[in-house]
Amino acid sequence: MRFLLLPMRFPLDPGQSYLTTDLAEALEDAGHDVEVLHLDWDARPGGPTERLTSGRGIPVLRVCPRAVGRPGSLTYKASKFILSAGHVGREARRYLAFADYDAVVAWMPAFTFAPVIRDAEGNGIAHRILFIWDFFPDHHGEIGRVPRGVVRWLARRLEQGVLGRFTAVFCTLPANARYLRQRFRLRPDQQVRIAPVWTKLERPRPVDRSVVRARHGLPPHAPIAVFGGQITAGRGFELMLEAAEIASRRGSSLAFLFVGDGPLAGDLAARAGARPNLLHRQAMPTAEYRELLAACDVGLIATVPGVSSQTTPSKTLDYLKAGLPVIAAVEPGNEFAKLLVQRQVGRAVAFGDAEAFQQGAAFLAADPTFRDGLSDRAYKCLAEIFDVRLAVSAILEAAGERQERNTSPRNPALKAACVAK
Repeated sequence: MRFLLLPMRFPLDPGQSYLTTDLAEALEDAGHDVEVLHLDWDARPGGPTERLTSGRGIPVLRVCPRAVGRPGSLTYKASKFILSAGHVGREARRYLAFADYDAVVAWMPAFTFAPVIRDAEGNGIAHRILFIWDFFPDHHGEIGRVPRGVVRWLARRLEQGVLGRFTAVFCTLPANARYLRQRFRLRPDQQVRIAPVWTKLERPRPVDRSVVRARHGLPPHAPIAVFGGQITAGRGFELMLEAAEIASRRGSSLAFLFVGDGPLAGDLAARAGARPNLLHRQAMPTAEYRELLAACDVGLIATVPGVSSQTTPSKTLDYLKAGLPVIAAVEPGNEFAKLLVQRQVGRAVAFGDAEAFQQGAAFLAADPTFRDGLSDRAYKCLAEIFDVRLAVSAILEAAGERQERNTSPRNPALKAACVAK
């Protein structure tokens, strides 16, 4: 099959990777052709469209967003969605031949690619697949990134409008599939499936912890709890910072390290400068970051209160690949946290309980009984649930079911051709 991927994040810099790049490469490894239409959301608005190639040779059409108004203002944010959607649609029609593709794969928020999805449907691309990692605009509104009122209402109507054009919709957890059915309108023939976030499967690589820590200016012997990702709202930073303060007051040797950039990075760096057990390092290439993780002792996850859907933080997979146990402060009933506990690769505490969070992190960082065999358990968890090849299989299964449903049994030659495709 020939796939057109529609991500808003697809890093091409040497040493960088993401879930979307992992999926594109895994599809190619499985014998399929892949092209990428990348709406580079973080690029400067108004920039040129470029034809690029990934390090693996995957063709990428990179389109820059469009926006008006002062950066950060409501006008800027709203216009960025509306104008970028129209612009990427025009660029797709200009540079791409929709008849060449068998399937398109997009991610929520899907409205940013609404014209492309509409053209894909109109040009007979039978398989139009949507992955939902966070429900837009519901989740983004609940963590304070989309204003309430008319803005959120309009964003939801726009998202609902394009949702109906997909043939298959993937959610990360069964609870989120139920959420989708309860909160959004679906056609009777739309498939709703489960596909957890994914990663390339690999064993933890041994590192010289003392050398890595010295390179990054980290304490040579103290246990380190690490958070890696965007330093932005919706990551539970206040809880993690409160846990670090509790550890400091009690004379604990546990250090809290935050790795990444984002709107809150400046404030975090300032706090780190005033507290010895609080550390911040800027984002770094993927390989270097994973090496740094292997020199730490426990990975940190914290969601935010008041969210109605369940989150699946992809950073967890990097922790597990590095052989780290995970402490998670999450909403009640979170199925992802239950999985970590069942697989004996982490612990979960109630969100808001900084005391339990700090105690759990300290336990996981030091307890020899829990850590015995942890790397093997983490690898098995990744292999059985989060391997990117499982996501590829799920996509192909969804497309295969769609082919079966759309193929007339009176035309066996056509049916065989579709199956072979």
